[in-house]
Amino acid sequence: MLKLCVIVLAAGEGKRMKSATPKVLHEVAWRPMLSFVMDAAVSMKPRKTVVVLSPKRPEVRGVLEKSVAVAFQKSPLGTADAVAAAVKEIPKDSGDVMVLYGDTPLIRPQTVRRLYEAHVASSASCTVLTTFLNDPRGYGRVLRNDAGRFLAIVEERDATVSQKAVREINTGLYCFKKDDLLEGLKHIRPDNRSGEYYLTDVLGWLFGSNKKVETVLAEDPQEVLGVNSRRDLREASEVLRMRILESFEERGVVIEDPKSTFIDPAAMIGSGSRVRPFTYIEKDVVIGRDCSIGPFCHLRPGVVLGDRAAVGNFAEVKNSTLGEESVMHHVGYLGDTEVGRRVNIGAGTVVANFDGQKKSKTIIKDQAFIGSDAVLIAPVVIGKKAVVGAGSVVTRRHDVPDRAVVAGVPARALKPKRK
Repeated sequence: MLKLCVIVLAAGEGKRMKSATPKVLHEVAWRPMLSFVMDAAVSMKPRKTVVVLSPKRPEVRGVLEKSVAVAFQKSPLGTADAVAAAVKEIPKDSGDVMVLYGDTPLIRPQTVRRLYEAHVASSASCTVLTTFLNDPRGYGRVLRNDAGRFLAIVEERDATVSQKAVREINTGLYCFKKDDLLEGLKHIRPDNRSGEYYLTDVLGWLFGSNKKVETVLAEDPQEVLGVNSRRDLREASEVLRMRILESFEERGVVIEDPKSTFIDPAAMIGSGSRVRPFTYIEKDVVIGRDCSIGPFCHLRPGVVLGDRAAVGNFAEVKNSTLGEESVMHHVGYLGDTEVGRRVNIGAGTVVANFDGQKKSKTIIKDQAFIGSDAVLIAPVVIGKKAVVGAGSVVTRRHDVPDRAVVAGVPARALKPKRK
């Protein structure tokens, strides 16, 4: 185990979000943004991880693993004040401290690893992750001397006009030698316009004390996007959504129109399956190989599709299974339904699974044929190779035997039985 400890700053009030929800709990790609940062932290296998929270937002604790320590920043007095609250939780024999921000959900574990490795290799007192932005507004600027060496970081609100023109920005990710961090925290003062204690001033103190400060460039500026507004949240969600779709494509899934397709990263899709436009696939969905999904399709949690199954236009499926080669090509709803192999579910079919008090199960056995516009009122069983005629209503507990042919409202058996 590394002697590295990780501090995640998550006490920001997020006033620009204009929401009662704590900023770091706003979701991007179906998960609280803080969880992505925690993934990056955990990937380092640190000795200890400490998350700094506001005492006004204790609910954030609920999304953290029990092994994660929590420190509270009593008043919003800046990033250095937040780190000072966290270092009290760090073991005395720790070697390095990494600082991450809870509102940077796009950061990749590989980038965090690269920052740490560069820090160790350089033996610096502090290593800063920086990047270049065409529009650096809102970020602290990295100041360098004529030789290109690090001088300081100045927050935008304190920057001069010439400093604001600098395009290299501070991402807010750092690695410190623990002892140098502790010493630096003792020497900074709130001598800026806001009265806050900035962690960036620790870097200035280190440099002024002839301590070594190095920088590492984040090659992808998107990774360090800080989420401070609804617009930022949307942009971060879009980046993560595309990453998720690309990961499915790398596993052999065909995504016809990424712009209109939403797939939860917790879904599983077999290679050769095709996802058509305007499709929404939620978590806990398992799709086999060579399936066809969409267009305009919604698969909700608990759906399992066998190989070569198809769910098509304007169909919604929830907590249901479709066996191999079963199809539901056009318009319909299946909920709490078990569908066997090679079943045809006609256009407009609806499973009425809720009676106003509880939900019940429907079973459709292998090779059954459900005609268009049928209604199946749960609980009910449609037997193997049975036929339900178009427009029929199969009422609850009136099971259809194997090979039977039923039609009407309510559905009644017709003769002869299907061969």
